[in-house]
Amino acid sequence: MCCNCCSVRQQKIWVFTLGGLILAIGIFFAAAWPAVSRQWIRSIMPLKPNSFIYKRWVTTPVPLYSTIYLFNWTNPEDLNTDGVKPNFEQLGPYVFSDFKVKEDLVWNQPEVTFFGKRTWHFLPEKSNGSLEDVVIAPHFVTLTAASYTREYRQILRKVMNFALNREGGSTQMTHTAGQWLFDGYYDRLLDFVEQLHSPLLPVYSSTFSWFYERNNSKTAEGNFTIHTGKGDLSRMGDLLLWKGENTTGFFPGECGKVNGSTGELWSPDRKWNQPTSIFLSDAARFLNLFPVQNVTIDGIDLWRYESTNLTLDNGQLSPDTKCFCLPNRECPRNGVQDYGPPAFMGPFYMSHPHFYLTDPLYRENTTGLNPNATEHGMHVVLEPTLGIPFSLRGQLMISVKVERDEAIEFFKDVAYNHYAPLFTMRMHGELDEGLTSLLKLALNAARIGQFVGIGLLLVGITMLAAAVLVTKNHKWHNEQKPWDSDSDSGSH
Repeated sequence: MCCNCCSVRQQKIWVFTLGGLILAIGIFFAAAWPAVSRQWIRSIMPLKPNSFIYKRWVTTPVPLYSTIYLFNWTNPEDLNTDGVKPNFEQLGPYVFSDFKVKEDLVWNQPEVTFFGKRTWHFLPEKSNGSLEDVVIAPHFVTLTAASYTREYRQILRKVMNFALNREGGSTQMTHTAGQWLFDGYYDRLLDFVEQLHSPLLPVYSSTFSWFYERNNSKTAEGNFTIHTGKGDLSRMGDLLLWKGENTTGFFPGECGKVNGSTGELWSPDRKWNQPTSIFLSDAARFLNLFPVQNVTIDGIDLWRYESTNLTLDNGQLSPDTKCFCLPNRECPRNGVQDYGPPAFMGPFYMSHPHFYLTDPLYRENTTGLNPNATEHGMHVVLEPTLGIPFSLRGQLMISVKVERDEAIEFFKDVAYNHYAPLFTMRMHGELDEGLTSLLKLALNAARIGQFVGIGLLLVGITMLAAAVLVTKNHKWHNEQKPWDSDSDSGSH
C-alpha cells in the first residue's frame, strides 16, 4: 500500500478493516477452530476410494513382520521311557516381512468387501537360524487318524491300526524349517487319505506345510466385509462378514459370530471400560484384549490393551465363553482353546506361546517350555481419540495332544500323555516416524489452531489499539493537526 497515495481517510479504512479482520479470524481460530478441526478430521476418516485413510489401508502402511518359532522334539526315542519326559527346544525366530494388499474391492457403502493378498519374504538378517534347520515333531497326522476312531468299536480301531502301520503312520516326522513353513513336504499317510476321497476325511493334497500355498495367495484367508465408518464412525473397521457369512460355522452362539477388527482399521473415540477385539481367520474366532495401562510414547497419550486369562477362556471365568467348548470333544481348561474345528477335528490346541496364562497341567509332562509375560503376551497400543494403532503384537501357539492309545501300536506304550508344542506365529509392527508425525499433527491441530488464533487476536487488538491511538493524536501520514489548520487560517 502506498502511504503517499492514500488520504488519511483511506489509511484509517485500511488499518481498521485489516485489524478488525485479523481480530475476527483470531476469534474464530481461538473459539471455533477446535470444534471445526475435529469435525473436519472426522469427515475424512470414513473409508472410501482414494481417500486419505484408503491410501494407508489398501496396502500395508507400516513395516509388518511375521515371526515364527518351531519346536524341535529332541528325544523322540524316549517316548515310551518312564522317567524321561518329552523335551522341546524352541528354534528361531524365523522372521518374514509380511506385506498385504487388498484386492477385488466391492463397495456397498457403508460396507466394503475385499480379499487380502499376503506376501512373505524370509529375512535371514533378522532371523536366528536357517530354513535348512532340521526339526522333529510328533506325527500329528497319525495322531489325528487315531483320535477319529477313539470312540468307535474295537474292530474299527483294529482296521485303523492296520492302515496306519501299512500306509505310513509313525510317531514322529523330520523335515527342514522351510518345508514345515511354506515349501511343503510329501506325506505318505496324507497321500493314502487323499486317495480315499472320503467326505469324512477332507484331505485334498498329499503335500503339507503350515502355510502351504499361502504365500502370494489372495484367497487363502477368504474374503472380508468390513464397515467403512460412513454414517457411524463408532463401527469403522468392524468385521461384518467372513467368507460371506456372519458366523464362522465352527462354534455355536456368540462364540461363532464374526466380529472385531481385522487389525488394520479401528474405530475412534474409544471407551476405557471396553475391550478391543481382533478377528483371526486362521483361528476362526475373535480374541478380546483388555485395557490395562495409559502410556505416553513420543509425546502421544496412548492406551495399552493386553491379553489376559479371559482372552482364551472356555467358560471357567466368563459364562459367555462356554460355547467354545463343543459337544463330544474335550473342553480345555482356561487359557487353551480347542483348535480341532478349523483343523480337521484333530487333537490340536491353541494357546499363548509356551502355555503362558494356562493351567500348569499343559506343561507338567514336558520340558523345555518357559512362559513369561514379557515374551509371550499379546498387546495393542492404540491412540483412543482417532483409533490409530501405534504398535501391535499378536501371537499364538499351536500344539497337539499325544496320549497313550492301547489300540494303536504307535502309541500303546506312551509313558506320558502330553501336549506337544508345534509352532508359534507372531505378527508385530509399529507406526513409523512419518505416520507418527501425521498422528501428532492431527491430535494437535485443535491446539495449534487455538495458539494461532490467540496470536492473531493479539495482533488484531494491537493494530486496532494503535490505530485508535494514532487517530486520537492525529499521527496519520500527511495528516494535519487541527491547531495547525487554525494557525494557518489566522495568518491569512
